[in-house]
Amino acid sequence: MERIRQVQSSASASVRYDGVDETDKIVALGGLGPLAEYADRLGLTDGFASAVPYRGAAMPVVDRGGLLVHSLLMLNAGGDCCTDLGMLQAAGGVLGSVGSETTFRRMITDMAKTPGSVGAVDDVMREVRTRVWAEHGWSNPGCRVVLDIDATLTPAHSEKEDAKGNYKRGFGFHPVACFADCSGEALAIEHRPGNAGANTIVDLVGIIDAGLDALPDTVARSHRPGANTAEATNEILVRSDSAGHTLGFLWDMWNRNLRFCVTGRSNNIVSSVILAFDENTNWENALRPRNIDWDGNDSDVDARNAQVVEVTHDPAITDWVGLKNRPKDDLDVHYPPGTRMIIRREPLHPGAQQRMFDTNGWRHTIIVSDLPDDSPLEIDRLQREHAHVEENIKRLKTTGLDRFPFPDTARNKVWTSMVGWAHTLCRWFQLDLLAGSEFEHAHPKKLRRCLFSTPAILRVKNRQTWTMWPKGWPWNPHLRAAGRRLRTMNTPTPLRI
Repeated sequence: MERIRQVQSSASASVRYDGVDETDKIVALGGLGPLAEYADRLGLTDGFASAVPYRGAAMPVVDRGGLLVHSLLMLNAGGDCCTDLGMLQAAGGVLGSVGSETTFRRMITDMAKTPGSVGAVDDVMREVRTRVWAEHGWSNPGCRVVLDIDATLTPAHSEKEDAKGNYKRGFGFHPVACFADCSGEALAIEHRPGNAGANTIVDLVGIIDAGLDALPDTVARSHRPGANTAEATNEILVRSDSAGHTLGFLWDMWNRNLRFCVTGRSNNIVSSVILAFDENTNWENALRPRNIDWDGNDSDVDARNAQVVEVTHDPAITDWVGLKNRPKDDLDVHYPPGTRMIIRREPLHPGAQQRMFDTNGWRHTIIVSDLPDDSPLEIDRLQREHAHVEENIKRLKTTGLDRFPFPDTARNKVWTSMVGWAHTLCRWFQLDLLAGSEFEHAHPKKLRRCLFSTPAILRVKNRQTWTMWPKGWPWNPHLRAAGRRLRTMNTPTPLRI
C-alpha cells in the first residue's frame, strides 16, 4: 500500500506580506538601542564630538560624535562598507537622526586628512577605558595586566594601495593588533601592507607602544625606556607567538620594564637539550588552561598528558642569558637577564604530521619568559592562554577588518581604527550589561542574530517612550536586563529605552 504523505507548508497561508506600518512605531534593529545608549552613558558621543574634525565652512548639520558612534553600531551590526550605514536609518526611532552615506565618507576623509584626529579619538577611548577598568578592578595596584599581540592576513579582492602579496601566496594586507587579555578589547591596531613581516621588530615594538598609550596612565606608568621602575604599580606581561622570539624585541621589552612570554624557536642546541631531558624524571604534568573544559579526571591536570620541564639551568642554556658584551648593533645570542626557558611536550596526535624536532612520539614547544616568581607550570598555562588572541582577531574580522572599502591607505587606516573602537565598545557592553548571561563572551554573529537584529515597537506612556520587544522572542530577558542596568549607570544622560 502506498503511504500517504502529508505536506506541510513552511509559512502560514493566512499571512499577507504587503502591509505597511503607517504609525512609524515598528523599528528595525531595535536591539541596537541599548548599545547606543551605553555609548552615550560612557561619554563616547560627547567626547567624539570634540575629537572628530569638521572641515566645512558652516556648522555641521549632523553631529560628528553621534555619526562616529552610529558607524561603530553599523560595524557591530554586521556592516562592512559605507552604504551599510543606511540600515541604521530604519532604526531612527531608537537611534535618533542617522547621517547619510555621503556624510560618513566625508567624515572618514576629514579624519584621514587631519593629523592627530585618530589620536584624539584614542584619547577619548583611553579616558573611558580608565573608568571602565577602575570599575572592574583591572587597573588596581598590584594587578598583572596581560597584553597579547598578533598579526593576521586579510584579503583584498581588488587593487588597493599597499595591497601586496603575502607569504601564504595571498593578496591583501597584514595588520597587527594588541589586545588586553582581561577584557579582550583591542588597544591598538596597525594597518600594514600585505608583504609586511610577521616578526618585524619595529612593527611589534610599535604596536606595544601604541597599546601602552591606550592603557590608563596609572597602569602604563614607568613602562617606558629610561623610566623609574620603582614607580610602577602594575606588572605588564607581553605575550606573543614565535614572531616575538627575536632578541631585539625581547631586549626592547626588558628596556621598557615589561615582562615577556613568547613561543621560542628550536635550533641544534635546544634540540640536544630536549633529547637530554626527554627521559628525565623532572617532567611535571601540565595544568589545564583556565576557562577551558577538557575531559579528564583531575580538574587541574591537562587531560592530554602534556608535561612541562624547565631547562634554564642547563649549561648550554645558561650561556645565552645575561647582559650583552658587544654593541647592540652586533650579532648577539644573549637573552635579557632573568630569561627562563620552559619545554612543553605532549603526545603526537594520531593524525598529526611529524616535524623535524618531534622525537620519540612527542611534540615539543619552547616557551621563553622572564617571569621570576611563576612556576614552570604556571608559565606554560599563561602562554597557552595566549590562544585568546585568535578569538579576538576572529571578532575583529567579523566586525569589519576582513574588508577595506577604500582604495587609499589613509582612509583604510581610519577604517582599521574604527574596527578596533567598535570591537572595544562591544566588549565593554558585554562585560557590563550582559555579565553572567550566555552573551557575556558571545561572538558578534550570535549578538547580531539574537539581540541587535531584534525589532521593537515604540509606545509613549506617561510622557516616556518605551521600547516593546516581540513577545515570543526567546532573548527578551537579556534586552530588558540590559535596559535595567543602563538605568543604574551614573552618567546623567536622558534615557531612550
